[in-house]
Amino acid sequence: MVMKPGNTLEIPPDPQGLTWSDRAQLLSDRAAAVDFLVRRSVALRDMLWTGLATAVIAGACLMTSAAVGWYRGLGDPQGADLAVAVAVGLVLLPAAGAAAVAFVRVVRRGRAAQKLLEAWTALDRQPSARSLPAGDIPQPLASTWDLMRSGRPWKETVPLDGRRYLVFLAGKSLAWVVVPVAPVMIGAVVVLAALAGDFSDGNGPYVQLGVVGAGGVLVVAGLWAIGKGVRHYMWALREARARVSEEKAWPVTPARR
Repeated sequence: MVMKPGNTLEIPPDPQGLTWSDRAQLLSDRAAAVDFLVRRSVALRDMLWTGLATAVIAGACLMTSAAVGWYRGLGDPQGADLAVAVAVGLVLLPAAGAAAVAFVRVVRRGRAAQKLLEAWTALDRQPSARSLPAGDIPQPLASTWDLMRSGRPWKETVPLDGRRYLVFLAGKSLAWVVVPVAPVMIGAVVVLAALAGDFSDGNGPYVQLGVVGAGGVLVVAGLWAIGKGVRHYMWALREARARVSEEKAWPVTPARR
């Protein structure tokens, strides 16, 4: 089975189950898979969706606790008061559940894409891939190894060397590392302020619980996003080092006199 290059309607399969007739076809499929998986692994729209889901979950946690505290703090609660508290719960809890499901789906989708991305990029350096006949390899798809094997110095071409991997493929991961720092700091400050504050009067304990829960949600979601960005950046850094190492380790052909 050979993957059809350019078919980005579905996520690329695991490369371990695919076969190629020559290296040119492998590199073409690999380029299409990497291009798709990079965009899917660190898609900025996923950051937006997870941010919205986090805000919904944190808000639902805070407002639900506040509603429970408000009802428990009533001296003589009436049936209408109970109906209001129940209505708030019936609106907020399903919303939080739907947001949590959306968050989990984004996490799983990104994790699967990153795992496949690492498998596709490692495929290029496996002995079975390098033992294939060369075929007609387009220069933009050729790796440093292919260019040097054909006798062309990489500095005179535009190979997928380490510098391009580090600059272009790791760019979005920096956004995943930097942007979530704000919610992590805000959540940590909110949690510490709530724990240090005095919420002993009335429905204070319930409000405190809601504030701590909302701040904790921000911290956890932010740390997850930072970890996602760091993993993608480390992948790009490994690819960069691998290609730069190839450039340095390739035997230099003696100059002809």
